[in-house]
Amino acid sequence: MKNKVDFKIASFNISGGFYIGNEDNEYLDREAVDSVDNKLLQQIINIINSEQLDVICFQEIITTERIKYIQTIVKKTQLKFYDFFELSECNIVKNTDCGLAILSKYPMKSIIKEIFPNPRLSKTTNSGNTYYTYNKGYMMDEIEIYDKKLKVLTHHGFPYRRFNSTPEKNKEVFKFFDNVVEKYNPNIITGDFNAENFMVLMNKTSNKYKRTINSITTVDGKMFDDILLPKEIESKSKIVKLLSDHYIIINEINY
Repeated sequence: MKNKVDFKIASFNISGGFYIGNEDNEYLDREAVDSVDNKLLQQIINIINSEQLDVICFQEIITTERIKYIQTIVKKTQLKFYDFFELSECNIVKNTDCGLAILSKYPMKSIIKEIFPNPRLSKTTNSGNTYYTYNKGYMMDEIEIYDKKLKVLTHHGFPYRRFNSTPEKNKEVFKFFDNVVEKYNPNIITGDFNAENFMVLMNKTSNKYKRTINSITTVDGKMFDDILLPKEIESKSKIVKLLSDHYIIINEINY
């Protein structure tokens, strides 16, 4: 029988690398900047090192190589293994793309990367500009921690509220994700669900997994980010506020 291992995993919607802080009706009209905020980058590096994280999952992280966001974290922490999934252009920082990433202290291999069915929600703002939902998706890697191989899945859901919609009006996306979870049976699920009641919309997942955060994780009081574990797995959670519109969520897991 394999021995249990204690390790720390975190999940963080990095919002392109800096704090936006604009929650008004013209959120989609915000002007893109030329570069990321290195203050947030240093905060992330500090928290990885001080918390001695074994794995961290990112959403909305810039994947464009010239920005070197992922590479800098790898260089300045013990998380030397990484994988990423580029999803769409980043409308926060000019001429960049962003997506998902998993960084690990332990060897890892990619299992699957897939885009969610895009509901193609649209919104025309007061400026006269019309915006559509960018691609979102999920990725899963197998991480080898001592004698265990754990499947870690991270994802980013669609920002329904930004487009005057709701998760309930887009049940097909959650049904798709629910089937993904059933098919691949990940050991850990992390991410920004962009919905507070996602477990109600994912029956198969809610039967097997539990929310371990289930607390406010954004500056405007939303419970969007979480780490899901099988119901029998023990963990201790922690939330840290950084210079971003999401908080970093951390779990110490005995698996």
